[in-house]
Amino acid sequence: MARSRLAILLAGIGLLAGLALWAGLPAIEQCFASLGLGGILVVVLVHVPLILLMGLAWWWIGKPHAGPASFVMARLVRDSVAELLPFSQVGGFAAGVRLLTLRGVAMHAGTSSLFADLVMEFSTKILYAIAGLALLARLRPGSSVPSYMVLTFIILGGLGLLALLCRKSIARAVTRLLGRWGGAESLHTLLVPQRLAPSSLLHVMCWALGGPEAWVTLHLMGIPVTMAEALVIDSLATSLRTFGFWMPAALGVQEAAYVLACAPFGLGASQALAFSLVRRVRDILLGATGVGLWQSLEVKHARRCLPDIKAATEP
Repeated sequence: MARSRLAILLAGIGLLAGLALWAGLPAIEQCFASLGLGGILVVVLVHVPLILLMGLAWWWIGKPHAGPASFVMARLVRDSVAELLPFSQVGGFAAGVRLLTLRGVAMHAGTSSLFADLVMEFSTKILYAIAGLALLARLRPGSSVPSYMVLTFIILGGLGLLALLCRKSIARAVTRLLGRWGGAESLHTLLVPQRLAPSSLLHVMCWALGGPEAWVTLHLMGIPVTMAEALVIDSLATSLRTFGFWMPAALGVQEAAYVLACAPFGLGASQALAFSLVRRVRDILLGATGVGLWQSLEVKHARRCLPDIKAATEP
């Protein structure tokens, strides 16, 4: 298993390096350097509201168990571990639930709310993909939609439809699985309109803000695009990046996604790769904050537990 993970990680690094060499390192460096430290700081700050909204979307589903601050921090840690540490997305999910437990949420409740939040996030991602394809067809009426974009939509839509048709069976299976921790909260109590409607609305807002965020980043890099074009680029790249869930931080997959998403608007591979790398710098800076927060809470938890451990081991 360790060898497989290492092989996957090396394959992602190789893909990223190959794309960079193909696009041209000097051109990528020029696009990247145009930002400057001030521009990178703006890129980081622009993403913070999205983290808050994503945390609130999770909180709306699991709010009986903790306040919004706990879920916002858990979302930050969840994304930080997935993007910064050499794990797949599953590692980020586990870290997010772990942080909730440090904030007093039972593990089964945190895991149940995580699953329900993932359902809403993926469902709204399908809507975002549809919006991106529709807007691409409107902006480029004389050109055909690339086949890989159509295939991506078909796969995402098929998975969403399958989950919708099998939602009761999936809910029962996941509830039984979570029951191994004891007293698992039934997903039927979470997957109700009173919780899902606000959560889905917040997720839609997060996806919609992805376009303006991409527009700000591209303009700071000196790449002129319209707001609509930036939204399409973000929508299509996000959809294509879904297939990199098995790759730590979607290494190489994210870069290939941006190259494909930027191509319909005449942006070169060097510009697309520089854009992706700027976002990786953003994720590294925010990820370091999230991992640091997680570890600080782990240290506080260990200190609280130390007297009990000493008492239990003393004769």
